[in-house]
Amino acid sequence: MKREKIQEAVKEVVLYVFETMYFMCPEVVAEAGPVPSVPKCCFKARVAVKNSSEVLMLYGSEQLVMEMGKNLLGTDWPIAESYLIDVFKEAAGVIAGNLVTALALDSSIAIDVPVAERLDDCSQLRRHSGDREVVFNIGDEFFKIAVVMVS
Repeated sequence: MKREKIQEAVKEVVLYVFETMYFMCPEVVAEAGPVPSVPKCCFKARVAVKNSSEVLMLYGSEQLVMEMGKNLLGTDWPIAESYLIDVFKEAAGVIAGNLVTALALDSSIAIDVPVAERLDDCSQLRRHSGDREVVFNIGDEFFKIAVVMVS
Protein backbone atom coordinates (compact mmCIF):
# COMPACT_ATOMS: atom_id res chain seq x y z
CA MET A 1 0.00 0.00 0.00
CA LYS A 2 1.25 3.45 -0.85
CA ARG A 3 2.86 5.49 1.89
CA GLU A 4 0.76 8.58 1.18
CA LYS A 5 -2.51 6.67 1.48
CA ILE A 6 -1.46 5.13 4.80
CA GLN A 7 -0.28 8.47 6.21
CA GLU A 8 -3.50 10.26 5.22
CA ALA A 9 -5.61 7.50 6.75
CA VAL A 10 -3.55 7.61 9.97
CA LYS A 11 -4.00 11.38 10.21
CA GLU A 12 -7.77 11.19 9.72
CA VAL A 13 -8.24 8.28 12.13
CA VAL A 14 -6.09 9.78 14.92
CA LEU A 15 -7.89 13.12 14.59
CA TYR A 16 -11.30 11.41 14.75
CA VAL A 17 -10.46 9.11 17.69
CA PHE A 18 -8.83 11.80 19.84
CA GLU A 19 -11.59 14.32 19.21
CA THR A 20 -14.46 11.92 19.87
CA MET A 21 -13.05 9.75 22.69
CA TYR A 22 -10.65 12.05 24.52
CA PHE A 23 -11.86 15.56 23.58
CA MET A 24 -8.36 16.45 22.42
CA CYS A 25 -7.19 18.09 19.19
CA PRO A 26 -4.15 16.47 17.58
CA GLU A 27 -1.97 18.48 15.23
CA VAL A 28 0.18 16.69 12.69
CA VAL A 29 3.83 17.64 12.98
CA ALA A 30 5.27 18.33 9.53
CA GLU A 31 8.56 16.63 8.75
CA ALA A 32 10.34 19.96 8.96
CA GLY A 33 8.16 21.30 11.76
CA PRO A 34 8.90 21.52 15.48
CA VAL A 35 8.39 18.20 17.26
CA PRO A 36 7.18 18.12 20.86
CA SER A 37 10.07 17.14 23.06
CA VAL A 38 10.59 13.41 23.33
CA PRO A 39 9.33 12.35 26.74
CA LYS A 40 11.49 10.63 29.32
CA CYS A 41 8.67 8.19 30.15
CA CYS A 42 6.06 7.08 27.67
CA PHE A 43 3.56 4.40 26.85
CA LYS A 44 3.99 2.04 23.93
CA ALA A 45 1.30 -0.06 22.28
CA ARG A 46 1.63 -2.69 19.60
CA VAL A 47 -1.16 -4.01 17.39
CA ALA A 48 -0.38 -6.72 14.86
CA VAL A 49 -2.40 -6.90 11.69
CA LYS A 50 -3.48 -10.52 11.14
CA ASN A 51 -2.73 -12.07 7.74
CA SER A 52 -0.20 -9.31 7.13
CA SER A 53 3.39 -8.51 7.96
CA GLU A 54 2.51 -5.07 9.32
CA VAL A 55 2.38 -3.96 12.94
CA LEU A 56 1.08 -0.66 14.26
CA MET A 57 3.29 0.89 16.93
CA LEU A 58 1.92 3.75 19.00
CA TYR A 59 3.85 5.91 21.45
CA GLY A 60 2.43 8.55 23.74
CA SER A 61 4.03 10.66 26.42
CA GLU A 62 3.15 9.79 29.98
CA GLN A 63 1.39 13.13 30.45
CA LEU A 64 -0.65 12.63 27.28
CA VAL A 65 -1.85 9.20 28.41
CA MET A 66 -2.76 10.62 31.83
CA GLU A 67 -4.87 13.31 30.12
CA MET A 68 -6.45 10.70 27.86
CA GLY A 69 -7.42 8.65 30.90
CA LYS A 70 -8.83 11.62 32.78
CA ASN A 71 -10.88 12.74 29.78
CA LEU A 72 -12.14 9.24 29.03
CA LEU A 73 -13.07 8.48 32.62
CA GLY A 74 -14.28 11.99 33.42
CA THR A 75 -12.15 12.45 36.50
CA ASP A 76 -9.46 14.76 37.82
CA TRP A 77 -8.18 12.13 40.23
CA PRO A 78 -4.84 10.43 39.62
CA ILE A 79 -5.23 7.22 37.63
CA ALA A 80 -3.32 4.04 38.49
CA GLU A 81 -0.69 2.90 36.00
CA SER A 82 -2.57 -0.33 35.24
CA TYR A 83 -5.59 1.75 34.13
CA LEU A 84 -3.37 4.02 32.04
CA ILE A 85 -1.98 0.96 30.26
CA ASP A 86 -5.57 -0.16 29.60
CA VAL A 87 -6.49 3.30 28.29
CA PHE A 88 -3.56 3.28 25.86
CA LYS A 89 -4.26 -0.31 24.82
CA GLU A 90 -7.89 0.64 24.13
CA ALA A 91 -6.77 3.65 22.09
CA ALA A 92 -4.46 1.42 20.06
CA GLY A 93 -7.27 -1.02 19.34
CA VAL A 94 -9.72 1.69 18.33
CA ILE A 95 -7.18 3.44 16.12
CA ALA A 96 -6.11 0.16 14.48
CA GLY A 97 -9.70 -0.92 13.86
CA ASN A 98 -10.63 2.43 12.35
CA LEU A 99 -7.47 2.38 10.24
CA VAL A 100 -8.33 -1.04 8.76
CA THR A 101 -11.78 0.32 7.90
CA ALA A 102 -10.44 3.62 6.51
CA LEU A 103 -8.01 1.80 4.24
CA ALA A 104 -10.88 -0.41 2.99
CA LEU A 105 -8.87 -3.56 3.49
CA ASP A 106 -10.56 -6.83 2.59
CA SER A 107 -12.33 -8.96 5.17
CA SER A 108 -9.34 -11.28 5.64
CA ILE A 109 -7.50 -8.42 7.34
CA ALA A 110 -8.14 -8.08 11.05
CA ILE A 111 -6.25 -6.74 14.02
CA ASP A 112 -4.80 -8.77 16.84
CA VAL A 113 -5.30 -7.98 20.51
CA PRO A 114 -3.30 -4.84 21.38
CA VAL A 115 -0.58 -4.96 24.01
CA ALA A 116 0.71 -1.93 25.86
CA GLU A 117 3.34 -1.06 28.42
CA ARG A 118 4.92 1.90 30.14
CA LEU A 119 8.54 2.62 29.21
CA ASP A 120 10.99 4.43 31.46
CA ASP A 121 13.37 5.03 28.56
CA CYS A 122 11.83 6.55 25.46
CA SER A 123 15.08 7.54 23.76
CA GLN A 124 14.16 5.17 20.89
CA LEU A 125 11.57 7.72 19.79
CA ARG A 126 14.35 9.99 18.56
CA ARG A 127 15.06 7.48 15.80
CA HIS A 128 13.05 7.70 12.64
CA SER A 129 11.38 4.33 12.05
CA GLY A 130 10.81 4.82 8.35
CA ASP A 131 8.56 6.72 6.02
CA ARG A 132 5.36 5.13 7.33
CA GLU A 133 5.06 7.10 10.54
CA VAL A 134 3.24 10.21 11.66
CA VAL A 135 4.09 12.38 14.68
CA PHE A 136 1.44 14.46 16.41
CA ASN A 137 1.44 17.31 18.89
CA ILE A 138 -1.53 16.87 21.21
CA GLY A 139 -1.72 19.62 23.80
CA ASP A 140 2.08 20.07 23.60
CA GLU A 141 2.52 16.34 24.22
CA PHE A 142 4.17 13.74 22.00
CA PHE A 143 2.22 11.04 20.11
CA LYS A 144 3.61 8.89 17.32
CA ILE A 145 2.12 6.10 15.25
CA ALA A 146 4.19 3.97 12.87
CA VAL A 147 3.28 1.16 10.54
CA VAL A 148 6.26 -1.19 10.58
CA MET A 149 6.98 -4.35 8.63
CA VAL A 150 7.95 -7.49 10.50
CA SER A 151 9.31 -10.66 9.06
